Amino acid sequence: MSKQEILSWTSLATSISVLIFYILIVFGWPDAIPDYSSRFVKIFFNVFCIAVLIEIVVEISEGNKKVQKDERDFIIEAKGLKVGYSILVITMMIALVQVFITNFTSNYAPQFPITVETSTIFHFLFLSLFLASACKRAIMIYNYRRDF
Repeated sequence: MSKQEILSWTSLATSISVLIFYILIVFGWPDAIPDYSSRFVKIFFNVFCIAVLIEIVVEISEGNKKVQKDERDFIIEAKGLKVGYSILVITMMIALVQVFITNFTSNYAPQFPITVETSTIFHFLFLSLFLASACKRAIMIYNYRRDF
């Protein structure tokens, strides 16, 4: 496994861990499902710590003998960036349209059912940021594994 693939795996693990933490802290555990939130927090906290530790060990072990990226690494990173950027742009456009609808309807039709609060849009943007990062890394891992 190359250094870029290892870092992709650890970045995917940290992004998913942050997403799970954020969802559990902000939105809470659903009432319809038995409460396993403490187990999920413990599992994803351990995953986050292990991923950060692996990133540190990989960076230290490389030292001065850093391997330059070849053309394959640049192509794989470009594919991942394309998907991550597309997801981020689409979610930003959705958020901007929602802000426009909310501002427009608050002045002319306050009872319009599509309006949302600003905090909801903030949560949506935060989640979309980490979702785009996780998708980027997942595409990179897929391409590394496919070419292996």
